[in-house]
Amino acid sequence: MPVDFVLTGLNQVFTLGVSGEIAGAAPPAIDVSCEAIYNVKLSDMKNVFKFQSDSFDVNNVDASDIKYYVYMNAWPADLSLNPANAHHLSTTPILSNSADVLEKRNFVKHDFVRFLALRLFNTAHGVDLFSNETQLLSDLVTKGATAAGNIITALKAVDQASAANGPENHKYSTNALTGETNFTRELMQQLSYTLAGRARFHGMENSSGIQSVPLVEDDTISFKVNITAAPSQHLLTDRPAAIETRTYRIKLVLKDTASPSQEVPDESDSAAQYPYHAAV
Repeated sequence: MPVDFVLTGLNQVFTLGVSGEIAGAAPPAIDVSCEAIYNVKLSDMKNVFKFQSDSFDVNNVDASDIKYYVYMNAWPADLSLNPANAHHLSTTPILSNSADVLEKRNFVKHDFVRFLALRLFNTAHGVDLFSNETQLLSDLVTKGATAAGNIITALKAVDQASAANGPENHKYSTNALTGETNFTRELMQQLSYTLAGRARFHGMENSSGIQSVPLVEDDTISFKVNITAAPSQHLLTDRPAAIETRTYRIKLVLKDTASPSQEVPDESDSAAQYPYHAAV
């Protein structure tokens, strides 16, 4: 019968001199004139942005070790990120909310019309001088709807049906796609940039399966929108130079189901472009 010998005199102890690391990147700076927000459901964003770490080879030379998924088939049908309808303006709005400036009349589209009035008439309170305020707002909503469509197109270019790798309906991107359009990778790297962000990975599922990026309530996802007046707009009051572009940071604030609902704008043409307002 074999004997299992133990020689305690050969016992050894050693401490690693190299720590395991997670690739991280700082969120890029966004230089904007004003900031506006959308409340979006945390659960929706967790259903869309997922990743998978299923490699057992213990090397870091394969660009496919982490798989980044964007499940646009989980994107809510009623979530249209029309920048013209973002609200809760902050940083430097043309006019802040007040008894006279109601929240329902202080979305990005209203702010931009007031910006035009400020540049053309030297007062943001001069919007009534425009004889086509309604048409200006409608054009902003229409252009914003196009922008919202472009956002969906960009996300779908790397989603579960269109990404470069993987089986049908579960296609994914890898670290080989290093650009800004690898959206889940961008989220993961920016989350890994800080200690607080990296700490969330401590709660990962003990599984090689697909799981959500560890987003939490009040996380924000931002992008920038530039809005420029019609090319000849400055000629209305014989302004010597074209009106400068106004830039907005559109901040998606991730909210749990118990959070307050969205503010809905007054304009009737906004309903089709801004239906995602009930936090349920």
